Amino acid sequence: MNDTSLQSKIIACIQDILPSHVTVDEQSELLKLGINSLTFIRLVASIEDSFEIEFADESILLENFSSVAKISDLVWDYLQKTV
Repeated sequence: MNDTSLQSKIIACIQDILPSHVTVDEQSELLKLGINSLTFIRLVASIEDSFEIEFADESILLENFSSVAKISDLVWDYLQKTV
């Protein structure tokens, strides 16, 4: 999976949990988009399901999910561990 498709899949997960009028791109800061504690948990679950991974509790930190780029890095690390 290349970086573009990884980010596209993550953006799709984010858009699924946010209102339809919110636009998400690679530079979006998630807190500014309206992510709260409930949507954060839904996002984590959606990403885990989409990529068939399970984040360790210590990885589920807001700083790791602050932007599409940070989420991509985290997911990439997990995908490399499962190969």
